[in-house]
Amino acid sequence: MPTITGTLTEIAGGHLAGQYPEVVFTLNKTGTTESTIYPTEPAKVTPASDGSFSVNLADTTKMLDDSWYTMSIQWLDGAANYNRIDYPDWKIRVPTAGGPIGNLRGNGSNLSMVYVSKTPPANPVPFMLWLQQDPANPDPYDPDNTGKLYRWENV
Repeated sequence: MPTITGTLTEIAGGHLAGQYPEVVFTLNKTGTTESTIYPTEPAKVTPASDGSFSVNLADTTKMLDDSWYTMSIQWLDGAANYNRIDYPDWKIRVPTAGGPIGNLRGNGSNLSMVYVSKTPPANPVPFMLWLQQDPANPDPYDPDNTGKLYRWENV
């Protein structure tokens, strides 16, 4: 399974000193491939003292349904009892290669970014779409401009 890495900042020396976070990843629904079922049981990871973490998650790009992970941060007290929880509004789509969480997350519920141009974007992000304009018909408002549509999975 792909490895996802990330960091919660200010754990050891900042205002989060003495806190005990646990990062929790949960599939949005049961994920399936042709031969595997992935349950929604959360994957939990405790960051190191510098705030860094890594976790193995299922490849959502191989799933038959539109699947992604949500992330939450549970704050535990010194006795490992639940204290509070944060929910960043991120949808995390996991490619085969894994990677840093900052490259895999989408903010909010709209992950559809479409770049329209004759040339590809200089800095594509995962799951970005590029609509390549038809060089013979460069008017983007012309309904007969039928270019090619590309999607970035691993950037």
